Formats: sequence, structure tokens, C-alpha cells
Amino acid sequence: MKSRRDRSCDTAFVLSLCLVFLASIGLTLVSVTQGKNKALITSDGKDYYVWARSILLDHDIDFSNDYQLLPGSGSNPAASVVWSPAGHAVNKYPVGMAILETPGLLVGHVVARYVVHSSTNGVTAPYQIAVAWSLLILYFVSFLLLYRAMLDLGVTRMWAFGFCLTALLGTNLIHYVAKEMTMVHAAGVAVFNILLFLSVRWFGEHRRIHVAHGILLGALVGLLFLVRNTNILILPVLAAVVWTRRRVYVSEVLPALFGAAAIAALQPVSLWFLWGRLRFSTYYNESFTSGISGVINALGSARHGLLVYSPWYSVLLLIAAYGAFRLPQARRVCIAAIASFLLMAIVNGTWWCWWFGYSFGNRAFIETLPSLSLAAALSVSRLSIGRKVTIALMVVMLAVVVLNLYLWIGFLLQAYPLGGDHTIAQAYLWPFFHSPASLINRLSQ
Repeated sequence: MKSRRDRSCDTAFVLSLCLVFLASIGLTLVSVTQGKNKALITSDGKDYYVWARSILLDHDIDFSNDYQLLPGSGSNPAASVVWSPAGHAVNKYPVGMAILETPGLLVGHVVARYVVHSSTNGVTAPYQIAVAWSLLILYFVSFLLLYRAMLDLGVTRMWAFGFCLTALLGTNLIHYVAKEMTMVHAAGVAVFNILLFLSVRWFGEHRRIHVAHGILLGALVGLLFLVRNTNILILPVLAAVVWTRRRVYVSEVLPALFGAAAIAALQPVSLWFLWGRLRFSTYYNESFTSGISGVINALGSARHGLLVYSPWYSVLLLIAAYGAFRLPQARRVCIAAIASFLLMAIVNGTWWCWWFGYSFGNRAFIETLPSLSLAAALSVSRLSIGRKVTIALMVVMLAVVVLNLYLWIGFLLQAYPLGGDHTIAQAYLWPFFHSPASLINRLSQ
């Protein structure tokens, strides 16, 4: 039975998430009423969305009209569409995000047709809002599940609260939850959070999971892959968590493999229809050409260097490294989390566009946050740290949240270049590079 203190901590966490959720809802309303283009499905998010819009509303995969309805689409502006041998406008992004956006699109369609009687072209305000809000609900519910999974794995409530909330507010994740929610990064975090929660619950001691549960877990793994293919690099953490729970039987693995293969197969199937031939990679003219210099730059350069603009990742890595060496109870999860991060660093850094375009920090690492947060939270929970160290870590958490929100405000105001063509000083000291009148003018826009 929960103590009063435990109930208070749970309530405080839920209330904190609710406040951030409401603030995110408010930001979407400001965007659709005061923004320049009044759109919530923006940037690369448009290219993910057209899969759902074209299939559900047009009943085809001819994206040319979609790109005209969504001008300035990230990879395929209407003026420079690339055509596949099958005669279709090429979309280089996988279909996972479209699957997650489908409920919002359907709700938006009902609202547009039967409630406000507006255009049902899939891009008007009812669709924009419904898709954005449905994703927001998914993201915040997933953080509740991450919190519960941490508790089930032995993390103390105080640290589960602290590490979950700092991952959300103290890193670049907040931008892709509250502002650019139709990008894939928060979606990858959400699917992983759900996977982690279900795995912890179903792989309990002295329990065998049902075939249906195994298929569902596998399907979520396939969906994680479809959202962003490189998300497979964070699966070692999930395996380490399950391994710490109990032995896994072949009879449990086979249904999961079936579910994963069935969902992941949507990628080559969709590419077959798009290209008219068998393909496995969605990208057709991009590759890994940056080498080791790209890895170093992705982590430490002035141009969206992850550890430069989101220092909380460094704290998580240090705590996880300590847990890997000194805490046998947390070792497997810590090693897996660090390994996943390093693999992601190699893949992201060697990609030709290691800075990942217009990005708040380096967005390509966001999907590693739940696993790093879990590893760090497990480590701290198993340490016998005194009151002074506890207070110091809590102060660090508060400081990184304040710093991150400060940098984010500058990013939202475009007080420094979004593409990363700025110095570290320009980002960290952005108020000093603009007059008060200029900042007020940017705020009004």
C-alpha cells in the first residue's frame, strides 16, 4: 500500500505533466492564431504526414498534390519534386509517423466535415490541431508510463520524478513535444516508453507472457523502426531490462518476432508501390560521408553540438558510466544505454548532414533520452548518497531546465540562426545581440 508521501509524489508528477501539457496546448493555439503560416504540421513533419493524408483522403500515393497543399515541404518542395520510376513523387521518409497521426487525421476529418463545415482537404486548422493534440496526448501519456516503468524497476519516486521531468524540460526534447510535435523524435521517445512499460509489466518474475502480448510487443518494435529506422539502435536497452527481469523463452520470442516483422514489412511494401521495385531504404540519394569528424562535430561543435547545447546528456552519460562500473544491479542497463548512445553517435555523426538542418540542439539523439534517463535513475537510486549530494543533483536538474528553456526561447524567437550558423556565444548570450524592441517585435510575430 502506498504511503502518503508516495501518493504525494505521484500526484506532483502527474500535475507537473499536466501543466506542461496545458502549456504545450497553449503554444499550439498561439501558433495557429498568431503564427506566420498558422501551421502545426511543419518542416519534415509535412513529409511524414503526406503518407497518411494521401492514403486516407486521396486513396493513392501520388504526393504531388499533397506537396502543393503543403508548400515548402521539408525534403520535396512542390517546385522540385523527384519522381520515382513508377511515376510517383518520391517521399524519403518512412510511414511510421503517419500511422501515429492517423487517429488525429480521422478526428480532424470528422470535425472539419460535420462540426465546423470547413474544407476537408486534410490541411486546414481542424486537421492541424487534431493531429498535433493527439500526438501531444500520446507523448505525455508515455511519460506517465516511463515513470511507472522506472518505479517497477526499483527507481525511487523522487528520482523517477526528477529524471523524467528533466528529460522533458531540460533537453531539446521539449521543442519536439511542444512545438514541432509532428517530427519523429518525440514520437520515437513515446513508442519506446510504451514498449518499456509493457515489457517491465509482462516480463515479471514467474510469469509467461501470452502470445497476443508477444505479438503486440513485436508490433511496437516494428513501429519504433518505422518511425525512424535508426531507433533499432536503442533496442539493446530494452533487451537488457528484460534480461534483468527473468529468463526469456523461445516460445515468447517467436510471437514478438512475428509482430515486429509484420509491421516492419510495411516499409518495403510502401516503397514497392512508391518506386515500382523492391527497396528497403527510404533514402535514395543520401549517405554516410562525414566520417569521424562528423561524430565529433555532432557532439561538440558550435553547430548544434549535442553536448554543447544540451549538457544534461553529459550528466546522464557520466552517471550511467558510474553505474556501469560500480553498481552490479544497474550494470546491464547502464552498459546498454551507453552502447546505444555511442552507436547513435556513430550513425548520426557519419551522416552527411550531421547537424540535422534546422534543429534545436542536435535532435537526432533525442530518442536515447529514455534509456539514458532510466540508467541514470537506476544508478542514483542504488547509491547511498547523502543529503548534500542529493541537493546538489537536484540543483543541477533545476539549472539545466532553466538553461534549456532560456535557449529554447531564443530558438523560438529566432534570436540566433536555426540552421546552426552561429557561435556558442550568440546562442548562450542571445539577448545581448538584439535590442529590446527587436525582441518584442520577434515575440509579436
